[in-house]
Amino acid sequence: MGVSRVPRPTGVVDYPTMALEPISAEEKRQALERVLGSRTFGRSEQLRSFLRYICEAEFEGRAQQLNEYALGVSVLGRPANYSPAEDSCVRSRAYELRNKLKSYYRAEAPSDPIQIHIDKGAYVPRFERRAEPAPAESVPPPADASAPENVFPPSGTAVAALGSGPRRPLLSIVALGIAVLLAVVSAYFWWDSRKRPELAWQPASREMEALWRPFVVSDAPLLISFEIRLFFFSPETGLVVRHYLTNQVAEAAQSKPLQNFQQRMGERELRETFDYADFGAVHAAFLLGRALNRDVSLKHSNSLGWEDVWNSNIIFIGKPNLHPTIVHVLQDAAFVDETSFVRNLHPRPGERAEYPNAETHGSGVKYAVITVRPGPQLGRRMMILSGAGSELEWALAESVTNPARVREIVSPLLLPSGELPAAFQVLIQATFESNVPVKIRYVTHRVSKAP
Repeated sequence: MGVSRVPRPTGVVDYPTMALEPISAEEKRQALERVLGSRTFGRSEQLRSFLRYICEAEFEGRAQQLNEYALGVSVLGRPANYSPAEDSCVRSRAYELRNKLKSYYRAEAPSDPIQIHIDKGAYVPRFERRAEPAPAESVPPPADASAPENVFPPSGTAVAALGSGPRRPLLSIVALGIAVLLAVVSAYFWWDSRKRPELAWQPASREMEALWRPFVVSDAPLLISFEIRLFFFSPETGLVVRHYLTNQVAEAAQSKPLQNFQQRMGERELRETFDYADFGAVHAAFLLGRALNRDVSLKHSNSLGWEDVWNSNIIFIGKPNLHPTIVHVLQDAAFVDETSFVRNLHPRPGERAEYPNAETHGSGVKYAVITVRPGPQLGRRMMILSGAGSELEWALAESVTNPARVREIVSPLLLPSGELPAAFQVLIQATFESNVPVKIRYVTHRVSKAP
């Protein structure tokens, strides 16, 4: 059976497609050096090392070896027994690196001929050549410039005849090109608006906006660090035990309950383990992630390093006195969590020097502190939700994510501009029944001088 060829319609013009040239190894290296020497990456030594490492692996044909464990050990200095499941440092750095690259090409080098991209969920760099805009075609002048052109066809002329003549096909192609370009630009801005957190996040109230905008509308990664409790594994019995007043391994030798357990069970050693998070920390992380509506990384407090605090917007949940970095940040705090009570270092008239917590577990009246302050790097923010019991972590998260609670807590601090002070602390009271915060109320606050 023969194949008939369909004739090309009259007036259709074939244009050659422009193929981008392959990117040479030298061009890739030059693109890398431009990024590493940029202002955007000037103060990000760790991100420069991260980018150089993955690019060198791509240059040398070792891209298949780029995995989370290898990057954690080789780039971020994690020990050989490092577990990516417990430590999200690589994912956090990769997320920040993607944002830095976007900022670099958007603000500092939009015309860079070779651009480096790292796709979400991947660590292999992708090099792209920036397409040069096609040269504009000149429109030939009419044969007789003095004679006006009749834009309407003569009476009785078929409409199809409008496609004939020297200018009409070109004008149709230009009009089509403009329409396609507008469609592409519209699609880009629609897609970009979906990706940008400042447009995707819709605060429920002006108080919610004042509290959370510095955290959400930011190029910095957002990291939630939650406390995990110290437990001990007993090899002889197969049991996992905990003394609520023992939160450091060195304190185990002074714990009478743990010593009594060893004697009664004939246990010669207790092995520390940090595998368990309180229900309050889990609930708090869920509430925060749902309220903020943007990519959030989770990291337990034992793996929270100074580089995380430096590079990220941090929300810390737990006992601040158990983490040296948080202790350093809170060294000039007005309210101090002392486990069994909150100490008010400078009581005002009508305030107590100490706010004691009920000794009952999961019930009664207890106190907690919300601290907000700038991070150590310009443009970073920190929020520390400090409470002694696991149920307080739930109440703290509820206080900063529920619009009604936020209004009560934030209203006394709002400035005439509608913004909040750069650094402040709020003391809250929570009443619990069966571990559930049934009542939360504002007690007092302090505005402190921003460091």
